[in-house]
This record gives sequence, structure tokens and C-alpha cells, in this order.
Amino acid sequence: MADYNLGCTVRLDDEQTLALLAELHKEGAIRHIQVQAVPLARQFFRERLDRIAASGIPVVVHAPHHGHGVNPCAPAAYDDRPASEIEEYIEEAMSQTLEAADTLGAETIVLHAGRYEPGGRSAAAETFAGFLDRHADPRLTLENLPAVYAGYPLLGNTAGELAALAGKKIARICLDFPHLACTVNYRRLSFVDELERFEGLNVTLHHLSNIRCGSITDEHLELDHHDGGLDLAAVFARLRQHPDVPTTLEYKEDSADVYARQVKVFSGLWEDHHAGA
Repeated sequence: MADYNLGCTVRLDDEQTLALLAELHKEGAIRHIQVQAVPLARQFFRERLDRIAASGIPVVVHAPHHGHGVNPCAPAAYDDRPASEIEEYIEEAMSQTLEAADTLGAETIVLHAGRYEPGGRSAAAETFAGFLDRHADPRLTLENLPAVYAGYPLLGNTAGELAALAGKKIARICLDFPHLACTVNYRRLSFVDELERFEGLNVTLHHLSNIRCGSITDEHLELDHHDGGLDLAAVFARLRQHPDVPTTLEYKEDSADVYARQVKVFSGLWEDHHAGA
């Protein structure tokens, strides 16, 4: 068994990828899966949950985010649905998320603060605080987001910003390496320095993929992508220092095939960087 806790991400409704990940878990190549909760009709929601539970794989749950219509810090931003419909949708999505975590025995629920309209950061922080009051749960784990994506700003980009947003309401942090790289490229900061600031937080999960050299855009590229620009030496130095913190790979396209290969790439990188420690 590898001396790291590696996992892969699967959508709640992606049975093909789940089957592959079950094989990787059986082989000992991964130790957990991250289930991306997406709002589903009740019947399909329970069916998918039961199939994941039957796999017996330890689970991390990722709450729906703005891409799924759940935007905690500014629910109506970039959304033309009626406010009442948005509110009802978010409540149902979060209810399903908590139910998924209960059913699957997940100790971690990853949460994005969300996106907001330019100039609305202060209001977004206040709205997010209200969201946490309504959905308080000790399993909530706040993830750092890129500073911008597709032209809109996102809330909670650095260690300091996450600490302020979490306050006393969230005790757990998810450190997403490519998100941090996008932020430092956008703000012209030092990746190593900003990474070091996370040492002061209770990081209980890592997210890992790659970005293009100098990019400010999160693309979930493969670790060995030909134009990869993530500082893998710094990333794996942190992973070596915190081997008990699970690391979840996150890819978007052709997940089943990508994960099968990237699990091996990660293993090779771990050995390469571990040997040089």
C-alpha cells in the first residue's frame, strides 16, 4: 500500500467512472473517491447513492457549486432565475448534499464560497456568512478558489481570505493547488510563499491537477501535460510533509481514461520527489 492517500473525483451520476475507480480502489491504487454532488431527481439521487455506497470505497463529498446553480456568496449573480426559485433550488441541493454525506459516511463536505459581480466582494462575504448560519455542519470544508474565472471574481483565494471567511463556522480547509497557482499568477504573488501560509490553517484535503504556464485559468490539466506550469516540486514537498492529508485528483474530460493514467503519473511523481527529499 502506498504511503499516501490518493483519490479521484466522480460525479454522482457517472457510473462508468465509478466502475473504473472501484477497480483502482480494489488494486490499492487509490484509497478514496470524491463524489461531486449534483442535484438529481429524487429517484435517481437515491439509486446513485446506493450504488456508490455498495462500492465500499471511503468517500469525500463535494457540494454543488455555481456551475451547478449553487452560488452561496451571491445566489442571484449571473443568474436570471427568480430569486425564490434560486433559493428553493439551493436549499434542495444542500439538503441532498448533506444526505449524501450521511448515507456515504463522508467526514468531509467540500464547499466553494462562489462567484460575485465586480465590486460586490464585501456584500458577497456577508451573504456567505448568512449561508453558513443556515447550513452549519462540522463536515464543511472550505476550498480556495482562483481569483478570477471567465472574467468574474471568485470569493476566497488565499489562506488569509479563507481564514476570514471560515471564521469560527468552518474548521476545515481544502487546499486546491492549481487554484492557488491561478491566483498567484493573476496577482503576481509567490506560489511558494502563498503555499506556506496554508501551514497556519487546518488543511484536511488537497485537490490536484495542473494549469498552463503562467495561466490564470483553471483547466484541470493532467499532471504531465506538455504545457503544465504548476510548481510540482513545491506541491510534492508539501504532500511529503503532510502524507496523512488525502489528495484528490480532479479532471473534467474523459475522466475514466484520464484517471487510470494519472494515478500512475502521481505515483511516479511521488517517488521521484520523495527520492530527492
